[in-house]
Amino acid sequence: MVKKYSRIVAISRLIRLPDLLMIVLTQSLIRWSLLGPLLSAKGLSLQTSNSLFVVLMLATVFLSAGGYVINDYFDRKIDSVNDPEDVVVGHSISLQHTMAIHMVLTVLGILLGFFVSFRVHYFYLGVLFLLGAGILWFYSTTYKRQLLIGNLIVAFLTGCVPLLVLLFELPLLYARFGELLMTGDFSISYLVMWVGGFSGFAFLLTLAREIIKDAEDIKGDTSYGRRTLPAVAGTGVSKVVVMVLFAISALALILIYFFYLPDPYTLIYILVLLIAPLVATGFLLVKARTAKEFHRVSLLTKCVMVAGLLYILLVNFLIHQYK
Repeated sequence: MVKKYSRIVAISRLIRLPDLLMIVLTQSLIRWSLLGPLLSAKGLSLQTSNSLFVVLMLATVFLSAGGYVINDYFDRKIDSVNDPEDVVVGHSISLQHTMAIHMVLTVLGILLGFFVSFRVHYFYLGVLFLLGAGILWFYSTTYKRQLLIGNLIVAFLTGCVPLLVLLFELPLLYARFGELLMTGDFSISYLVMWVGGFSGFAFLLTLAREIIKDAEDIKGDTSYGRRTLPAVAGTGVSKVVVMVLFAISALALILIYFFYLPDPYTLIYILVLLIAPLVATGFLLVKARTAKEFHRVSLLTKCVMVAGLLYILLVNFLIHQYK
């Protein structure tokens, strides 16, 4: 039996409020706990105003929310098989209202994206938000039904969330410190490596988590002919792919420690809060058989992603300690 939610609760579930808050946390930490301290340590400073950064966050949040809404709109039949009690579209919120919410959120995201682009003097960057909206639409209608393509798109877009903060900071940084950045001992590649590391980690674990979620939803996906990896190759092969992604993530963390961050705090953080939970999650994945068990593995994977993001706080501490 489908639950009937109040309008506020239904909308919060439709736009996936916890995931949107995660976007806000990610971009806030990247700006204030990573880029800001890294620049300050070299005598530089952030050039994007706080108010403009908030607009950038809102653009990202609105566009993402619109993507979640249209995804649930087109997935309502499959969701009625996989998780019938929690279906919102067509029950707590009508189909017409769902589409209207999607359009409003998406248009707001695009407009705010162009506004930020104009303010940093690179108006064409707004095209990224237009492309993002298109990708999210075609993901929901087409790409997610194709083998691995949908998973890769979600992982890619998740990895772009931290990069957006740096991308929109760079034009103003070059305008203010261009000569120093070109001739001094501080290179933009240094910032790109830091932010790219978090983006890469988010990409790998999001890709793994999407495959796990497909294993969780295999019943509905199979019923409607969706060509997810578990539906096509089986959960056994899917587990192997996820374990490989976990192993790559763990290996990357170890290499980063040895070659770039050989301090005891980082070692303890990586071993205790990242690699050990990854190993435990992998163990549970191997044993997983039911949708409930795969859901638990998916949640644990997300927890590791959050722990990886929160490493930024330790980075902030280390920057202030060693500068």
